[in-house]
Amino acid sequence: MKYKILYGVIACSLSTFFISNAYARIKLITLPVREHVEIQLENENTTIIEEERIVPLRKGNNDIDFSWHNTTIRPETIVFRVVNDSEHNGDELKTNILSVSYPPNESALTWKISASQNGSARVRITYAITGLNRGYHYIARANSDETKMDLMQYVKVNNQSGESFIDADINTGLVKNGSGKKIVLPMGLNETQEFLNQKYEAVLIDKTYTVNASELGYRDRAQDKLNVLMHYNLHNDKPHNLGKQPLFDGKVRIYQQDKKGTSVFVGEDWGKYTAKEDESKLFIGQAQDIVVKRTIERKKRQRINGNLYNIDAVVKYEIENFKDKPVHLIIEESIPYLRDQVFTSRQRNSYGKDANVIEWEVGKKTSFSGKPLKKQASSHKIAYQISLPARNGQSKVVKLEKKLNINFKNEW
Repeated sequence: MKYKILYGVIACSLSTFFISNAYARIKLITLPVREHVEIQLENENTTIIEEERIVPLRKGNNDIDFSWHNTTIRPETIVFRVVNDSEHNGDELKTNILSVSYPPNESALTWKISASQNGSARVRITYAITGLNRGYHYIARANSDETKMDLMQYVKVNNQSGESFIDADINTGLVKNGSGKKIVLPMGLNETQEFLNQKYEAVLIDKTYTVNASELGYRDRAQDKLNVLMHYNLHNDKPHNLGKQPLFDGKVRIYQQDKKGTSVFVGEDWGKYTAKEDESKLFIGQAQDIVVKRTIERKKRQRINGNLYNIDAVVKYEIENFKDKPVHLIIEESIPYLRDQVFTSRQRNSYGKDANVIEWEVGKKTSFSGKPLKKQASSHKIAYQISLPARNGQSKVVKLEKKLNINFKNEW
């Protein structure tokens, strides 16, 4: 960093020659070496630099000048403080920050510090900086029965800040969370460093299968067969062997072990930011051995008054599981999409544009057992989860039939 720390001294030369009742500032040609520098990455949107230096002080007032030419420091975030250090500023040295001034048209500022006696002080300068960018990516390895995975989180830091940080401590929040992990890396100018930030072992996962006619579409529209998407669900909490910190968004490359222990590439997805106690899901492809056929079995319109109608709609799902193991299937239904299908004379330009005016309720002909899923439910969507039995070898596949009855109110 091209900045200088200038010290107010009562001196005229390197020899011990003092001028009585006079005060002068001199520039130090060789900058004091940083004693310590830490790059703090735990905040998602801001990178904080915290550096410590040993500053010699004279009794009386001292000027400490700080400049950041050609660097991307945010000047409004700069904080200066003297820290307790028995080796340098002991109990007898008292300091006080008197003022801070900003020279016009310069990327610099000056602190005026008073000292009770001659000595050296450990000072800490903290500031936010731009151009020190980081990104996250992950490697996920699921076991053969897809009930657990090892999740490795990598951090890539790119330094375009205009400053070099030699042997910087990288703080990603793990030390504060009790892992005791310390990462020390040189961050040269225009340099990129990548490191393994954390490894989560035996993370418990749920594999789900989801259909949604409006959002996920059809595999075969002519036969009313829906796309069936597969996901690994991640729960960022301690019961699932996560929950130490938020999971930042980033690309996830997903592998699965086969029965021989070999890792097979499954695919990749963009993992979303997942706070502690929250959950997210990773897309791992489309299932070809689960068939879901969706048809509108009933759409009955009943006039209420003038051009005002109630509409009774029934959606039928015919489901077959060709897998040799039972699975969980989530069936989602978009309420605006269904309304436009059963009331074509009142179609909206886009699903959900006027969805806030839809009045609807679940009808008695609904055959799903249990209540709708709360996390997938909203005023625009309803979802149910059902269990599909295994095929059991060569025996005939059991076809399940489920119905969703939606009553639309006061349509015109």
